Amino acid sequence: MDGSSQRAPQAPTDTEAAEPAESRVATFASLKNRNFRWFWLAMVAAFSGLMMQNLARGWLVYELTSSPFALGMVSAAWGGPVLLLSIFGGVVTDRVNKRNLLIVTQVATAVITAVVAVLILNGAIEVWHLVLAAALTGITFAFNAPGRQAMIPELVSGRELMNALALNSMGVNMTRVGAPAVAGVLVAAIGVAGVYFISVGLYIVAVAALFMVTVAPQGRGGSVKSLAADAAEGLTYIVRRPVIVSLLAVAFLTVLVGMPYMHMMPAFVVDVLHGGAADLGWLSASGGTGALAGALVIASLGDYRRKGRLMLLIAFGFGLLLVAFALSSNLAFALALIFGIGVTNNGYLVLNNTLIQSNVPNWVRGRVMSVYSMTFALPFLGALGAGAVAERLGVATVFWGSGAMLAVFVLGLAVLHRGLRRLE
Repeated sequence: MDGSSQRAPQAPTDTEAAEPAESRVATFASLKNRNFRWFWLAMVAAFSGLMMQNLARGWLVYELTSSPFALGMVSAAWGGPVLLLSIFGGVVTDRVNKRNLLIVTQVATAVITAVVAVLILNGAIEVWHLVLAAALTGITFAFNAPGRQAMIPELVSGRELMNALALNSMGVNMTRVGAPAVAGVLVAAIGVAGVYFISVGLYIVAVAALFMVTVAPQGRGGSVKSLAADAAEGLTYIVRRPVIVSLLAVAFLTVLVGMPYMHMMPAFVVDVLHGGAADLGWLSASGGTGALAGALVIASLGDYRRKGRLMLLIAFGFGLLLVAFALSSNLAFALALIFGIGVTNNGYLVLNNTLIQSNVPNWVRGRVMSVYSMTFALPFLGALGAGAVAERLGVATVFWGSGAMLAVFVLGLAVLHRGLRRLE
């Protein structure tokens, strides 16, 4: 039986969920909410650790192997579990206390990272260790991401949802500004092991901040359905709502084609720009600065019309900027372009996330957002194919090819899919 028929009186309709806020909210309005503020601080700490760890891991993999394909392999090891298990992470999210779910998964990530740090410190690290650790942290992320996404609407009022999502994205990209730049310098100063230990400390700070969040239980702990039945119920809900299908399709295809460039960046820095770890850090920071700027602009917009059209326009610009970045040959030009890539990439993601969340009722939000969370895996899986192409044709070819395909794809959607253009 479709469980939605039993819960319909308790859940807002899609039309009600999609109604735009009637008034503009201040840029940082959601941070006045105590629970969201602690949630936001926990997220900043956790993603700071993640961004530092990702840069250090990428540098270590390339240092050990000099292989773009190895970079892609490690990335795919993380993305595979996220893609396969996220829907079950969504089922668990809809059943349990979301804050506690975040705490458990964050602690597990800290333990895995600490083990890798000890292996590096003792000179015992091998590529297969990094592959295994990436797979294990991918499993924890498959349960963490749906909980994190679905928890935000429980912390803020409906009219502040887009503001909170934009500020959440802003916080993530604040970490992209500072964390990679610091990590790039620290890799040279204290080594990769030192960066890993700092990441562990940041994960612990995130757990402490989450303990400060108090939320009323929202899950369905008494559900007697199997995980598979609950997952099928969530997928049925999605399939029966064309607007959700369309938004998820745009998210999946755009992320798969456009975002693997991030995981090929160490190879681009070494092979094209002839730079080092510090240059990689500054490029990551520049991209994060652009993403931060994009999130701030969207957080300040308040309610506005034609969100779907704006989303498609920004995604098209993202593809064109990737093509231009592939043709850059010096650091200064690359820094300017990666800033623009950050603005368009993050602007598109925030708009897409907002449109999905504002069209989904609470009772199925975890499962819908678990499908959305699979997009986090796609760049990592795409990086495997990108790494294989880079081995044969060069990393610059991967960059401009991805950008060109993305621009053509989005342009086709904008012309053929009137429904997306009309989303408000």
